[in-house]
Amino acid sequence: MLSFIKSNILAVIIGVVLLVGVGYYLISSGGSAPALTSSADGTSVASQQLLTTLSSLRTIKLNSGIFSDPVFVSLTDFGVVIPKQSTGRRNPFAPLTAGVSVGNGTTLKLPAATGH
Repeated sequence: MLSFIKSNILAVIIGVVLLVGVGYYLISSGGSAPALTSSADGTSVASQQLLTTLSSLRTIKLNSGIFSDPVFVSLTDFGVVIPKQSTGRRNPFAPLTAGVSVGNGTTLKLPAATGH
């Protein structure tokens, strides 16, 4: 056993550090789990908090004056226009029976697909 520890000292040290870290995490987070108790009407406390937050978001009013601000108007769009490309086959899962077009303009004839 002692020779194993000597030959794998780095792995043993990493293993011990990981065990100590996991143990510390489990001990320190012992009672900090969120409460999921139910209220009188059967909904959880977390659900009630979510509904309260959502209802407070409905009262937010956005100022549309920012769109007429000179700084906003001076912004430039650096987007790239993607050129239109030909689409693929109508049904990509249909068997290949007619042939396949290769990039250089030639068409390869393929045998009919069997039901394998």
